[in-house]
Amino acid sequence: MIQFVTGNFFNYKADIRINTVNCVGAMGAGVALQFKNKYPEMNKEYVKACNDGTIQIGRPHVWTNNNFFNEEENVIIINFPTKLHWKNPSEYEYVEKGLEWLSNFLTNHRGKTITVPALGCGHGGLDWNVVKKMIVKYLSEIEMNVLVFEPESSIKKNDIQIQDELLKHHIERLTPTSENYPSKLKGKSGSEIYIKGDMNLLNKKLFSLFVNSNPDEKEKNVIFQCLDNNELTKFTFLLGYNSSFEIDVVKYLLSKKIPVIITLPYSILNLKIRKDLFEYWDDNLITIISISSPDSKWNISDSVKSLKFRLKFSDILLFTYHELNTIIKFEKDIVENNNYKFFINYWSDSINFYNSIKAQKIGKDRDTKKPNLKAILQLI
Repeated sequence: MIQFVTGNFFNYKADIRINTVNCVGAMGAGVALQFKNKYPEMNKEYVKACNDGTIQIGRPHVWTNNNFFNEEENVIIINFPTKLHWKNPSEYEYVEKGLEWLSNFLTNHRGKTITVPALGCGHGGLDWNVVKKMIVKYLSEIEMNVLVFEPESSIKKNDIQIQDELLKHHIERLTPTSENYPSKLKGKSGSEIYIKGDMNLLNKKLFSLFVNSNPDEKEKNVIFQCLDNNELTKFTFLLGYNSSFEIDVVKYLLSKKIPVIITLPYSILNLKIRKDLFEYWDDNLITIISISSPDSKWNISDSVKSLKFRLKFSDILLFTYHELNTIIKFEKDIVENNNYKFFINYWSDSINFYNSIKAQKIGKDRDTKKPNLKAILQLI
């Protein structure tokens, strides 16, 4: 059964996922870049298959992710070539040959769920109306749950109204191909960015504070002791907005007239300003970023993506966690990013985790008894 849906395919559980690719081993944009970032081991095998010549038009590359510890991560990725070279457009003939192969492959996977993007209709330039008919022709009789994701250009849900709302609130929409897309994210992120405020701040050295959503008193004291250091405020702060305490940190910085960039874990059009922030809220001090679709509602997946985005976008990370329950699950994402990492040393077992992510410890200054931020301040 085929269902035509919209949104992010990673928000849907699936046994098999289709990834549109070329035959030269480059996953540099769009859907393919998202797959590359999420499954780096898959990308290595895909590149090897391209070098070996085993992936061709009508002959996709199949990769299976077997996660013994998390069965939900077990998935088959099918790298489906819609073009020969990334520089070239896709061809209807290429899509049809791939669909013929896919139809045969899926006969052995009855009862499963598969996600299928709009094959070749993004950077490939194909007409969705034509490709949609091909998908129906080859996959409609398959005894599977086939989730086909329509391209944004075909979504009928008042795109014009959404764009009008963005303009009304002075919100800019940046795609990875936009000229003013943040340079530090080019080639690293396939996400659209919705931003309100000073875009020039995005290309500055960004300092990100990672805090527990419900920190104990010890952690709170350490955080505000750090923020009391006037030298630290020479950085541009990139902060989360996912918990009451994170908003407390935003409030504290705004009260000191320090500019901040806030990464929202939900749609930028759904921003709600806490009452006690009104007196400090100054559009000249605040830049808002979201990677969630403007018409989406809050969901846990977007919240996680927002945190990962901040990990990738920051130049300097400072982890203040006294308890590691929240952040430890993102160890792989932290290690993958090439940025400066620091942690507050509470002299606990958490030091083993921080050693594994190659973070530098921040201890107490002997004279002030406050966090010694010298190593971080050298990066100004």
